[in-house]
Amino acid sequence: MRSFSFALMVGLAAACAVLLAPAARGADWKFSSSVNYDTGKYGTKDRAVSVYIPFTLKDYYRYGEVSFAAPYLYQNSNGQVTRVGGSSINARKKGTVTAVKTSESGPGDILVRGTYVLRKEGDRSFDLYLAGTLKLPTADKNKGLGTGEMDEGMGLEFAKKVSPGWTLLADGYYTIIGDPMGIDLNNQLSVDLGFYRQLTADLSFNFLYETRSALVSGNSDPRDISGTLDYRGHNGNHYIGGLLLGLSDGSPDIGLSFGFNRRF
Repeated sequence: MRSFSFALMVGLAAACAVLLAPAARGADWKFSSSVNYDTGKYGTKDRAVSVYIPFTLKDYYRYGEVSFAAPYLYQNSNGQVTRVGGSSINARKKGTVTAVKTSESGPGDILVRGTYVLRKEGDRSFDLYLAGTLKLPTADKNKGLGTGEMDEGMGLEFAKKVSPGWTLLADGYYTIIGDPMGIDLNNQLSVDLGFYRQLTADLSFNFLYETRSALVSGNSDPRDISGTLDYRGHNGNHYIGGLLLGLSDGSPDIGLSFGFNRRF
């Protein structure tokens, strides 16, 4: 199953490359980075804290986009919490005996992501994208910074403009999760719903409710709400601040983020 899924992802990536190649001459780029802090117990007895700092380069094409994210990660936990696809999760069953609390840091898993336009109407009145993700296991699993296995996912992203300042958002993804030795992780289904609101010419707000299936049977499904403000500065940079609130034991209690991006 793993080899089949990997071959499928490779085939899709090759197909997208062929489709996108004719539009490469008109592509442009965006660099972004952010500091993301989150803390929670994730259904365990001890609190875990993590700081996640991705450096992302995105290439835009006429019919899609491709991005590469190389993160740095600091994590203080009891060995049950690790990072999967940019999110902290509990990768052990409840009641599992764990080691003492430790602090670790280092490079995280590299994330490769691409989208292809299935349908796009003018002025964002109706957009539908096919999305693919690939997590490369570059994080040190012995430090608990990742699982040490590759993950592959696919999904659909939908946006519908309902008025001049409001856009409805809905996304769904299915990810095949790699199993570390001795741990049986479930594949993950995730869904998010929300809206985008243009507040002023330079300020916008994004709100999302997200739910994901638990990677370990018996653990709580991660569920949270998040809000993000995006301010476009006069120098061309965008400055972004966000707040996340967990709604279940599978999510962090709270998350804070601040970052910037610039197209060139």
